Amino acid sequence: MRRRLAAIGIVLSVVVVAIVAAYSLPGSTPAQIPDSDAPVALDSGSSAANARTVVARLDGEDVLLPVRRASSTAIAFHPVDNPNTVGFAPVGDRLGGGDLGTRLADIFAGGGGVQYYLMDGQGGERSPSTAGLAVGSLPGEAVRSPVDGRVTAVKSYKLLGRFDDVEIDVQLAADPSLLLVITHMAKPRVHVGDELSAGTTILGAVRGFPTEVQQEIRQFTNDAGDHVQMTAVRVAPDLAGF
Repeated sequence: MRRRLAAIGIVLSVVVVAIVAAYSLPGSTPAQIPDSDAPVALDSGSSAANARTVVARLDGEDVLLPVRRASSTAIAFHPVDNPNTVGFAPVGDRLGGGDLGTRLADIFAGGGGVQYYLMDGQGGERSPSTAGLAVGSLPGEAVRSPVDGRVTAVKSYKLLGRFDDVEIDVQLAADPSLLLVITHMAKPRVHVGDELSAGTTILGAVRGFPTEVQQEIRQFTNDAGDHVQMTAVRVAPDLAGF
């Protein structure tokens, strides 16, 4: 009987360790959400219920969550390899990134407040530590403009010189000298000159990254880390679309 109980105890211990390990390690599959929270259709003209969720400020101007709260997997700030960027001012509470409890934490606090991470990135001392803002989400999820502004460029380019990607540049209505650069999108829905309404205008969709691209934000999620990326630069207002 003692041997049998000991064997059962060992089996249970192995199962518990396996479960903890599975949740501790980031996965390589896209994020999933319940069917009841299916991604917003790109042909939908209505704004998301959480359209006014502020995740950062840019020289005092609000930067909204560009995707639905239900599809958000992580919010992370990091430096970039561009000394001309303007740092975001994070909104909410900073989370650590080392332990299992933190990795599984909801990015929205119990009271609805935003929670974010700081992570390393290319650039080091060349830019502010919060020059880049990555918002994890589902591939295909609608991306809405995080600010009021005007589209100055819609560019297709090769990510890492190999993979198709889309960049949309937005000149802030409140400060035309600030240019918000949004990347890692697909199916662009706007054109140069379009006026954008924060939290309402659909820019495009979150792109799905190739599996061979390692995304840093995945250390804070349980999926491949697909995300939308934002940076801001200071420009002469009349050169915003140059």
